Amino acid sequence: MLLQQRYASLLPYPLLALLAWQLDTLPPRLLPAAGALFGVTLWLHFYRHYRHVADTPTTTSRAAAQGYCECFGEAAALDGPPLVTPFGGMRCVWYQAERRPNGRQQQPRHSERLCSDDSFRLLDRRGEVIVQPEGASVEARHQHSWHDGDDVLSERWIAIGDPLYALGELRSLGGQPDRQAFRDDLQLTLNEWKRDPAGLLRRFDRDGDGTLSSEEWEHARQAAHAEVGRNHRALAAIPLGHHLQRPADRRPFIISWRSPQDTARTLRRLAWSHAACALLAALWLARGG
Repeated sequence: MLLQQRYASLLPYPLLALLAWQLDTLPPRLLPAAGALFGVTLWLHFYRHYRHVADTPTTTSRAAAQGYCECFGEAAALDGPPLVTPFGGMRCVWYQAERRPNGRQQQPRHSERLCSDDSFRLLDRRGEVIVQPEGASVEARHQHSWHDGDDVLSERWIAIGDPLYALGELRSLGGQPDRQAFRDDLQLTLNEWKRDPAGLLRRFDRDGDGTLSSEEWEHARQAAHAEVGRNHRALAAIPLGHHLQRPADRRPFIISWRSPQDTARTLRRLAWSHAACALLAALWLARGG
């Protein structure tokens, strides 16, 4: 969900109040109870996001450790053909676009939504991080909407050079693997071979007796050692790159043009706004609707 759309989460409260004022057929406690439950749920949601942003220190690309972290710099495109928004043709590193009918057509049509998942770079003073935006909650700095015949077009995008904040899971790919990685990969390779006993015998049972002697097993270990060594030399030839992506454990994945401090303040305001609305609904409920 886009971060801009989170402000729309406050709209149900005046709607519930309007329904309670106009409808006498509903149970008097139903709407305030729904408002209190909705407010508490959204308070927990946004407060959790706020705490993740506020409690995660900002790191640089060179000092970034593996795992959950946040980075702040500016947006830059990867090498290759430029990315542009689908309707307005604005050059960018990320976009979200929508085409929807304006409601005056005789034949109803569905809306069309487009969102780019192309990776882009976050540049800071020490280097770069590759951001893979799929699954992120994005707040874009630029947005525009206009009429095109019977359609309403809208676009949001992150432009090259925009300030860029990203909170997510950092993984480093490429570079020279360490000794522990070599030992782990060697064991994984041998375990994989053991799951195919027929193939293992076919490759290393030199005397054909249907079993591997200690000498034949040592040959298998040497072959696995050589295979892992070739793979690691190929990895070492790839420049080390840091990739920020959606966490596997459902922690927030946020991309924004705001600074870390502004992002935290925005989420904190949203959290306590919902808490205040939940309190008002609870007081309304306590007074009997």
